[in-house]
Amino acid sequence: MNETPSWREPYLVVTPEGVQVVYMAAGLASRSLAAVVDYVIIITLLATSLVMVAINEGTSSANQDVILALLAMLVFVVNWGYLVFFEWIWNGQTPGKRLVRLRILREGGRPLDIADIVVRNLMRAIDFLPLLYGIGLVTMVVDRYHRRLDHLTAGTVVVHEAMPLTLERVMQPVVVQVPPRMPDALPTPLVPNVERLTAADLALLLEFLRRNELQTKVRSDPAAHLAAALRQRLALPLSSGDPERFIEHVLREYHVAQAVISRQDG
Repeated sequence: MNETPSWREPYLVVTPEGVQVVYMAAGLASRSLAAVVDYVIIITLLATSLVMVAINEGTSSANQDVILALLAMLVFVVNWGYLVFFEWIWNGQTPGKRLVRLRILREGGRPLDIADIVVRNLMRAIDFLPLLYGIGLVTMVVDRYHRRLDHLTAGTVVVHEAMPLTLERVMQPVVVQVPPRMPDALPTPLVPNVERLTAADLALLLEFLRRNELQTKVRSDPAAHLAAALRQRLALPLSSGDPERFIEHVLREYHVAQAVISRQDG
């Protein structure tokens, strides 16, 4: 199996109950897209505000000074307040992040509080130096979870948000794509004792193979344990082969065994 590219780094969180939750750290591409959306909104707000101020203040030189002062205030308030406001009320999301399905979490998978949000957004001024997030880009390349200096300071990380769990998704049948047999394979099962597998065993195999979105190194340990348990159940010798390929092989041959039994009963 091919390794997941390094830019899709898993961020692992273990809950107090011992449950492991896997997030995928967001990289430069998705975060840049979210930033473009947010800054289009910010620029639109600033332009609209500037036009309204200019209309109300007139065009005299004194009024132009007032307009420039108001513009400087607006740039700070809108640029800083926009992000703080939305990250607070949307729990780590802005309109851009919500569109791209990203979310900011505290380390350990905890939700943000207002102190984290304020600290992170104040530190963005340093990340922006010397131009266009120069320092931030350097730290994103160096850090394994692609965090800028503001995230390192506030103890936060940007992750891809999973699709929401809905009744429709729960009711969808589990579909696992198992590679087909070779055309010249025997019409009988190639795995001894495969008929020993129970419905619960089959469900466990399907559930494991269904989780193909996890990175290879996250899947490797449970795959090895599951393959070892299968070999013990089926009285097969230990092997150093790929455990996931073995699991797929067992599942494929189980269906062959069921087809043989159905023909005999028929």
